[in-house]
Amino acid sequence: MNGFGKFLVGAAATSLLAWGAHAVGGESYIDSIGTNATSALQGAGLDGVTAIMPSEPLSRVVVLKGDVDDATREKAEAAVLAVPGVSRVMWDSDYENGAFGDRAADAAATGETASEAEVATCQGNLDELMASKVINFRSGSAYMPESSLVVVDEVASALKGCDGMAIAVGGHTDATGSAEINQQLSQERADAVAAALAERGVDAARITATGYGSSKPKVPGDGANEANRRIEFTLGNTAAPAAEGGE
Repeated sequence: MNGFGKFLVGAAATSLLAWGAHAVGGESYIDSIGTNATSALQGAGLDGVTAIMPSEPLSRVVVLKGDVDDATREKAEAAVLAVPGVSRVMWDSDYENGAFGDRAADAAATGETASEAEVATCQGNLDELMASKVINFRSGSAYMPESSLVVVDEVASALKGCDGMAIAVGGHTDATGSAEINQQLSQERADAVAAALAERGVDAARITATGYGSSKPKVPGDGANEANRRIEFTLGNTAAPAAEGGE
């Protein structure tokens, strides 16, 4: 996340930008996940299990601790995995033994990788969905109106059928104004979309958000063209065209 707090556009934008930063990986958001995971365990009557949120590396992985039987373990894992924002659950013994791993290794180890054909099919379906959709933002901010959140709902539904695929959210702006601010704004918008997808049940561990500013125009040579202001979704390593949603 780049530049949160460097510039704020109005009170509503201030709240949204802060939310976008923490929703994707900020410390306060991670802490809130830990609090909610603990509440979920207590609500399920699992007083013998505790939830820990590791700070290094900062992530949405919840580490569980408790000397309990297999049935209780399964119940605890299910309760915590149902908490919004949680990407994965581990037990303390696995975590301490260095089994934290990275996303690619985790996916390969669990057999969750997707074939090139599957990625291409999902990308094509997403392209088709986004061909007539637009993700708008309030001018100069990362605030999405309800009409854009409806589009995010549809994207999230489509992505849930794309198991084992990395989801790259790319934010783009036109070339008007400051290049630095455009870069910050594009990152904030990509972060906001990624967070919204995670809130709608898309595995947060598979989502990355990158802001490109105006460095990759869709219509080169026309820096002010509105088509250059867009959100792109790219699945896996497919070479298929990215699905786009303009501003």
